[in-house]
Amino acid sequence: MTPEAAAPDTQSAKPNTPSATTTARKRQSPIVKFPARFHMAISIEMANSLRRLTGSNSLLAEADIGRLALNAYLVANDPHYARIMGHSRG
Repeated sequence: MTPEAAAPDTQSAKPNTPSATTTARKRQSPIVKFPARFHMAISIEMANSLRRLTGSNSLLAEADIGRLALNAYLVANDPHYARIMGHSRG
């Protein structure tokens, strides 16, 4: 018997899979339904109201409410936007 054959196997028993490695996993990018971004400042009263309306059991998030409000404003005031979005008047 040779000395190499008698040596114990010192390799790790861990499988070499991505889930078993210690490297950080890359976060999957979300599907972009709304590719443009719009940021705005709001009053404390508005923020408190949004917090009440978008609590833990709410169906809508703050961004959803903002999107709905902006959509309603644009449909009412921009005929081109209303036509493109299928809300033509008249």
